[in-house]
Amino acid sequence: MNKGKNYESSLAANMSVPLVFKDSSVWITIADYQSFSINNNYLQSDSAPVKRFDLHAFIIRTGYVHKFNSNEALQILVIPRVMTDFNAPFSNSFQLGGMITYEKIKSKDLTWRAGLLYNQEFFGPYLTPVLYLDWNISQKLKFTGLLPVYGKLYLQPKESFSYGLHFIGLTTSYRINENAYENYYVERNSIDFSLFANMQLWKNIFLESRVGYSVAKDYALYSEDQKVSLGLPLVYIGDDRTRSNREYNGSPFVHLRLLYSVPVK
Repeated sequence: MNKGKNYESSLAANMSVPLVFKDSSVWITIADYQSFSINNNYLQSDSAPVKRFDLHAFIIRTGYVHKFNSNEALQILVIPRVMTDFNAPFSNSFQLGGMITYEKIKSKDLTWRAGLLYNQEFFGPYLTPVLYLDWNISQKLKFTGLLPVYGKLYLQPKESFSYGLHFIGLTTSYRINENAYENYYVERNSIDFSLFANMQLWKNIFLESRVGYSVAKDYALYSEDQKVSLGLPLVYIGDDRTRSNREYNGSPFVHLRLLYSVPVK
């Protein structure tokens, strides 16, 4: 099957709000908005193709971080999502997932969490074992990441600025509703490597830019009845789906993210 070349544009915004209780436990809420726009690699035989995917994600992660002691905690998050092209109805665009992780603070320079991330994608259940690291390798060199979903290796010469390497490996799905493609979904897969810079604009507001290359990227179009039994990173169980467009090639990208965080008090 031939693959097409496409250039993806993206915008994102993020806001996090923690609420700390007297026992040092935390209720945290993180809201994300993401948009992706890319040409569709439609089939030559398609008489009424969708020529472009304009996809939007509204994601809320909210839940309780229970502190067992000063070094151990359990984090339980509920993660509702609306994944849509703005044409599909809300009832068809809603997903529900969650994450549970155990946290261990090994030292002032290293914190890790291990657990499971689950989401009910439009193609079926998707389960990801995750390992979170927050590691101060040296005074200025740091690594943070939720593996295998994302990771950052960066230098932070001062609190208001950081730069370094970023990767992301992500599988998501979006509902679309177009002429001749009512009740379809797009499965987006990407493995991206980039250079990034994060700059403080004002108080708790930061702008992050990324320039890089998607070594693997795909926007696969399926009808809603095309399902898998279980999705895992890089593996699908019971996948007999037939896609309705061509595969994609890797391509360069530029991403911008606006970040806002309420400080923990």
